[in-house]
Amino acid sequence: MYWRQRTISSHPDGTVSSAFFEDITVDGREITIEFPTDWTYWNGNDITAEDYFVAAEIDRYQDPEGSSIEGHELVDDYTVRRTYKEDISPVVAKMNANYGMEAPKSEFREYVDRYEEASSESERQAVTDELLQMTIPTEEFVDKGLGSSLFRIEDFTSSETLAVKYDDHPWADRTDIEEIRLIPSVDGSGSIEELGRSDELDMTKYITEDQMSRYPDNIENIYKLDHYNCQKYILNWNNEHLSNRSVRRAIISAIDIPSIVDAAAQTGKLVSPTEVQTGIRETIEDTYLGDGFTDQLIQYPVEADEETAIEYMEQADYSREDNTWVSPDGEAVELNIITDSGIDKVQPTNVLSDQLTGFGIETNLETVGQDYYTRVQEWEFDIAWMWHVAVANWHPTAYFSNNFYGLLAGNPDSNSDTGPTGVPFSLEIPEEVGAKEVGSNGIEINPAQLMTDLGASSSEEETIDLTQQLVQWVNYDLPSIIHMQENRGFGGDVENFSFPDPDDDGVRLDQPSPGPMALCSGHISTK
Repeated sequence: MYWRQRTISSHPDGTVSSAFFEDITVDGREITIEFPTDWTYWNGNDITAEDYFVAAEIDRYQDPEGSSIEGHELVDDYTVRRTYKEDISPVVAKMNANYGMEAPKSEFREYVDRYEEASSESERQAVTDELLQMTIPTEEFVDKGLGSSLFRIEDFTSSETLAVKYDDHPWADRTDIEEIRLIPSVDGSGSIEELGRSDELDMTKYITEDQMSRYPDNIENIYKLDHYNCQKYILNWNNEHLSNRSVRRAIISAIDIPSIVDAAAQTGKLVSPTEVQTGIRETIEDTYLGDGFTDQLIQYPVEADEETAIEYMEQADYSREDNTWVSPDGEAVELNIITDSGIDKVQPTNVLSDQLTGFGIETNLETVGQDYYTRVQEWEFDIAWMWHVAVANWHPTAYFSNNFYGLLAGNPDSNSDTGPTGVPFSLEIPEEVGAKEVGSNGIEINPAQLMTDLGASSSEEETIDLTQQLVQWVNYDLPSIIHMQENRGFGGDVENFSFPDPDDDGVRLDQPSPGPMALCSGHISTK
C-alpha cells in the first residue's frame, strides 16, 4: 500500500472514486478507462494502459470460462476498454476496475503472451502454476524502480525502511515531508506499541480507549473506519466429517468466537466478533439484504454452546468416547488446520484449535510462512485461516467472489461435481429463510453461478435478490465460518504534523487503509 499507486477507492456508502484515472465510463457491457499521461514508475518508465491490460488479462486468463469478463482492448497508449460478457452495473464495474500498477508490463507481459499462446486449460494452468511460484525480491523491486507511489524506497533492513519523496510524482508538491521511515511490526515483540508510548512514532494504529492513557499527549486518534475486511476459517468438505452439515454446525457451536477474536485483539487488531453468519460485512447487511432479513436467518451460537454442539454431532450419528468424537463408521474425528505464520493469525487459530480439542475433536495445527497462499491453493487441509474479502470494497461481490478470498465454489464448467473444497455446483437450500432443514420445499441453487451473476448484476433489485440467495446458502450450509470483523484507523502526532480533517469532503478518509492513503496522497505535512 505504500509502494504502489492506488487507482480506485471504494467507500462504505457504496460510492466509488478515483484520484488517479482521468475518466471511467460504463456503457452496457463496456467500461472505458482513461489513464493520465504524467505518471511514471520510480524508474521513470511511463505508466500506461498496457500496465492495466497486463494485470487484468492475467487475472482473466486464469479462468476465462468462469470469468464475467470477455476481454480487454488497448484503445491507445492511455486508454483501455474492458468488455463484460453481460451488462454490468456501473458501480460494480468501477469497483472492479482496480488494476494498474501491481503488474508492471516490464515484468509480467511475457505471462500474458504465454496465456494467449496456450491452447488448452492444462496449458493455461501450467502458466498459472509458474506465476504462483514467481517472486520479486525486495532488493530487485527497489533496484528496478518498480514502485509507483509518492515515496520511493531508498534503503531497507529487517528493522526499518527508509523512503524519500519521489519528486516526479504528480502529488509531490502537496507535502513538505521529504522522507519517511516505516517500521515493520515484529511478531510478538510489542515493539510498535512500545515505540508509540515512548513518542517515537509520528503515525500509528488507532489507539483504543483503554490504551490511550499510556500514550503521550501529542498522540491523538485521527480517524476510525468500519473496515470492509473480515476473517474466516475455510471448512474443506472433502474431509469426510466436514462434508456433514451437522458436523459443521457442531463446530461453530463448540467454538467461542469472542475468545478467538480477543486473541487477535491482543496482537493489536481492532476487531469484533461476527454475530450472524451472513458471509458479508455486518455494516452493509441492511443495504444489500433489506431491513430485518438478517434476523430471519439461523442464529448460531456466538459464544461456545457445548449442549447445542453435542446435539448437532448426535444428529449426525456421532458418539463421544473417552472425550473423542467418533463417526458412525468408527473413525475418530481429527482435523488438520493450517494458518498464516503472522502472530495475529496464529494466536486466534491456536484458540480455535484448543477449543475443538477440548470439545473432543483432535486437531493438528501447522503454521506456514511466506508460501501460505500457495499452500492454501493446494487444498490439502481440513480447516484454513483466510481473509474474507476478495477486492477492496464494501459491496457483496467482494465477499462472494468465487475464489479463496471470497466463498470459493469452483469452476462449474470443470469435469467435476464439486469445486476444490468439495462444495457441489448444484445443491439445495430450504425455501424458507432460516429453516434448518430443506424439508419438502427445497430450492436448487448453483453457488458458483450465483456469484458470477452477482458480479454482473445490473440493478439494485437484482443485487439484493442474488445477495439474499447467497447469504441464505452461507447461513444454511456453512462453507466457512466468518468469525471476525476488522476495523481500521490511525492516530498521529498532532503537535508536529497536520492531518486531514475527516469531515473535509475534499479528502475522503472513508476508504481502505486511511492512514497510509493520507500519507501517500500528500495530505499530511509538517506544522
